[in-house]
Amino acid sequence: MVSPSPTRPAPSEDHRPRVAAERRERTRARLIASALVVIAKRGLEPGVIDEVITAAGVARGTFYNYFRTHEALWAGVAEAVSNEIVRVIDPLVLLHRDPAARLAAGLRYALQLAKTYPLFATFVVRGGHAAIRQGGQATQNVMRDIDAGIVTGRFATLPTALILDLVFGSVVAAFATVQSGDAPNDYPEQFAQALLQALGVPRAAAQRYATCALAPIDIPADSLLAHARRAADTTSTLKAARPNQK
Repeated sequence: MVSPSPTRPAPSEDHRPRVAAERRERTRARLIASALVVIAKRGLEPGVIDEVITAAGVARGTFYNYFRTHEALWAGVAEAVSNEIVRVIDPLVLLHRDPAARLAAGLRYALQLAKTYPLFATFVVRGGHAAIRQGGQATQNVMRDIDAGIVTGRFATLPTALILDLVFGSVVAAFATVQSGDAPNDYPEQFAQALLQALGVPRAAAQRYATCALAPIDIPADSLLAHARRAADTTSTLKAARPNQK
């Protein structure tokens, strides 16, 4: 009697494509974080790509594998910043059931981030509301809460373009105020209340929504904001070590 042949083990999975994809994503994240720091400080001036390449510690060819132009670099950073705002803030915003409370919470959280991460605020101020709306997710989330507020009668019925200009234009201006260092401690609450009133919420209700308790923000260690802060600290350390370098 012939013994059955042993079952041949399945060939092991080839992990090389996954490892390569993960390495590529890490490189792109490093470029984005470095570019956020550089663009926030310098804007898209001539030579900014060279500075990003140096700050990220990559070869020129590597950089151009990801971004072909200044415009592509800015769009990539802006989309990453916008997505980061959504990723960090939206789960906390959704803890509130009322759309007016959600909008107020989102505004206050955004200003908290602007105060805690000045480079992030500077980038948004330089880029205008396009820096927040790039990629579309922030716009979708704001309109989710605005539409719900209109349906429930919390907000006045206004043209979509007007609402988005009112919200995002005001946020950019508020970022500049926070960045100046002259804003009072309760400025985020004042700002949220004023914007709710502009959307048709009565004063007393707007004040209540704008001052309700908020859960604390938790910034993941792998987030763009954390990466950008580390990149900024590294840049500052290198400059301090070479004080005479132009």
